[in-house]
Amino acid sequence: MTFTDDTVRDLLISVGLDRESAGEAWERSFEELGLDSLARVEIATRIQDRFGVDVEADLTAEATPATLKKLVAERLNGSAAR
Repeated sequence: MTFTDDTVRDLLISVGLDRESAGEAWERSFEELGLDSLARVEIATRIQDRFGVDVEADLTAEATPATLKKLVAERLNGSAAR
């Protein structure tokens, strides 16, 4: 299962970011996007449920959607190598 740009965008939209902002959000922090700790926990929970990857501790206010995508991809690749 792959974690794509579309997956990240859909996650951002699912926690309340509008489509236009979600498309331009890659290098903006979750704080800059107005996504609070509850939104970040919701994103982490959805990733855990769908991909089996735990990223909750890494989703800080300073993290960006780009770093989220990289983190999940690395963990998915790491788990596939085991």
